[in-house]
Amino acid sequence: MRIRKPAVAGRFYPAHSGTLKTTIDKHLSGAPVLPSPDSVVAAIAPHAGYPYSGLTAAHTFKRLQGKSPRRVVLLGCSHQFQFEGISIFDGGGYETPLGVVSVDEAMAHHLVSRFGNMCPESHQGEHALEVQLPFLQVALAGDFKLIPILFGSRPDSLHREVGVELAQCLEPDDLVLASTDLSHFLTEERAHAVDQRSLDQVLARDEECLVRSAAKGKCALCGGSAVVAAMAFANASKATQWQLLDYRTSAWASGETKRVVGYGAISMERDVA
Repeated sequence: MRIRKPAVAGRFYPAHSGTLKTTIDKHLSGAPVLPSPDSVVAAIAPHAGYPYSGLTAAHTFKRLQGKSPRRVVLLGCSHQFQFEGISIFDGGGYETPLGVVSVDEAMAHHLVSRFGNMCPESHQGEHALEVQLPFLQVALAGDFKLIPILFGSRPDSLHREVGVELAQCLEPDDLVLASTDLSHFLTEERAHAVDQRSLDQVLARDEECLVRSAAKGKCALCGGSAVVAAMAFANASKATQWQLLDYRTSAWASGETKRVVGYGAISMERDVA
């Protein structure tokens, strides 16, 4: 099988499996969120190094802790390549220090037949998807298969189409996770203002509005295309309860307030009452 090897283990997160598991458990225990695995349809988590964004990410994974999806679709944006369309890794699996997560090759091939497959090399060094996997391996119940998707352009109608297609071909218990950070390298005060506007755009549940806002530079989401796809999926899947689980900047970990990066955790849930 063609296995995508870890690219940022030892830099963004611990490379030793025991240390990695302990780190994730510590972050999950520090996230004051009640698990609601049956209600979570889609979610958003940040993708910086665990010392900076790990606690915010843990709020997302604590909310879905115990969920047992057959598939997880990981959506992110390439930090190294620009390309139109989508890039799907359709090899055998993604590896982390906690083991290999198999790719759902049949579903990956279906999506390739629908949207094509651009820039396959974008997956090799990319951290946006990789850093989510160890959290998923710890938080989810049982084995799951992965569908890793990267985008290489600003949010547009294609990304909404991807989300709608996912809603049509996934099963009700499957999960879609979008990987994004918020503003980059602003002052703490300025970051709060910009990030609040971006988070408000997402929580308004209008992905077409987010596309327009991103085009005008009115929001700051480095994974904006992934977020649009996840929003479209959640809306098409009748997820009506969206909530901000955590927001902070890198200053909480570094103490540096002059150049910060913003992080947000959001869940998109259906009413199971």
